Amino acid sequence: RERKMANFIPWGPASIQVALSRKSPYVETAHRVSGLMLANHTSIGNLFARTIASYDKLRKKSAFLDVYKKTDLMKDDLSEFDNSREIVQNLVEEYKACEQPDYIHWGTGGYNADPGSAMM
Repeated sequence: RERKMANFIPWGPASIQVALSRKSPYVETAHRVSGLMLANHTSIGNLFARTIASYDKLRKKSAFLDVYKKTDLMKDDLSEFDNSREIVQNLVEEYKACEQPDYIHWGTGGYNADPGSAMM
């Protein structure tokens, strides 16, 4: 029943145990209730993707860039922003790859970006 409540990554171990209790049998605490959170943080990739989309809109309009152009570091060009955008884009791609069954092959040339045809 607990396994159906959460979507786990397909390449992770299936030996996850769930125990429900009012107090931890392992940790002494003065509180009446203790908890454990097991989370799949790959969904933060969506936040990074939205940030990139917002950045692209602002960059296209050159919004708020006049302040940065006045600094010594960026007076000639704004390539620092473009390089940072590329780094975040790579991060988004890796988070998407993390959600696929063949993630262990990501970055080695054996990765297949199409989730319908995962390599085994």
